[in-house]
Amino acid sequence: MRTKLALMFVVALVATLAAAQQPTGPQGATAAPPAPPAAAAKAVETAQPLMEVPEKIKDFGIVAKGEKLKYTFAIRNTGKAPLEIREVRPTCGCTVASYDRTVAPGASGKVSAEVDTSAFSGVISKVVLVFTNDPTTPQLSLILKAEVRSYVEVLPRPLIFFRNVMQGEQATEKVTLVSVDGGDFKLTGIDTAGGPYQTSFRELPEKERDANRKGSQWEVVVTVPVTAPEGTLNHKLTVKTTAAKAPEVTINVSGNVRPVVQVIPAEVNFGIVNAGAPIGHNILVINNRQGTELQLSDVKVDSDVFTTEVMPQQAGQRYLIAITLKASAAKGQHKATLKFTTNDPTRKQIDIPVVATVQ
Repeated sequence: MRTKLALMFVVALVATLAAAQQPTGPQGATAAPPAPPAAAAKAVETAQPLMEVPEKIKDFGIVAKGEKLKYTFAIRNTGKAPLEIREVRPTCGCTVASYDRTVAPGASGKVSAEVDTSAFSGVISKVVLVFTNDPTTPQLSLILKAEVRSYVEVLPRPLIFFRNVMQGEQATEKVTLVSVDGGDFKLTGIDTAGGPYQTSFRELPEKERDANRKGSQWEVVVTVPVTAPEGTLNHKLTVKTTAAKAPEVTINVSGNVRPVVQVIPAEVNFGIVNAGAPIGHNILVINNRQGTELQLSDVKVDSDVFTTEVMPQQAGQRYLIAITLKASAAKGQHKATLKFTTNDPTRKQIDIPVVATVQ
């Protein structure tokens, strides 16, 4: 027991002497251990890329409509690891972009963008999204701005609408091309893009000009001729000019060329029907010529399995022709033609295909 107590006394004495030798700070506090060297602190840091873009917005100011805006944005890497440009995504189909996929530490790369202004007017702002491996800026927006102006303007608007043009009748519309900046220009031709149009142009004399506008003024005449086929009008006419900032000016044309005598539908198809029961189908005949009275005659189908009946809906303007497949029709496919004549000189004879399959 005495030996054990002696040993404990010695251990306590040694601990007391060691504590007395420690350096102390103010008011006897134990001093903090020395800080590790700066090199050791840097060693524990993870190397990362750091993207810097000196110019994120490019403003082109006032530009001519149709001009292609091109710009290259500088991308700097001020970090300690390679900068990866993972994706560049334009937010508009009119913008194309190319870019450097990797930018080394301390180096500069680029993102190039282009905007076609042909379809725009007024102030535009197009955004290109840039995605990177920079943890502080994983996504960045680059912006191209401009005010798009047409230096040759179409008045009253760059659209000609032909509403319900009758087949065999001529229709004409006019627009005027004026200089926005007061400059002089000439027209050299018109491309009708395959549309059924006749076009002409002339420079307006002083007495026909808009006195509030300076510079050249030209009249463009667009005509749908009597030979235009039935159908929809939807074309872009391109007017060629000598204006440096507007060598081409677009005029949109839309509308319809309707037949004077319209038949709906253009074909009668009964489809597959069961034998033993009569089945009917209606055809609507419309007179589109105002101020005239349409008359139908000799309405018949050139097959004895069908019968017809004419039912006026509006005297001289609208008729229903009921076609009935007889219950006695034999099994198999029946093809025939509904024929009738009219008093309209543009469509005297009308033939409508008729088809039915009996099972």
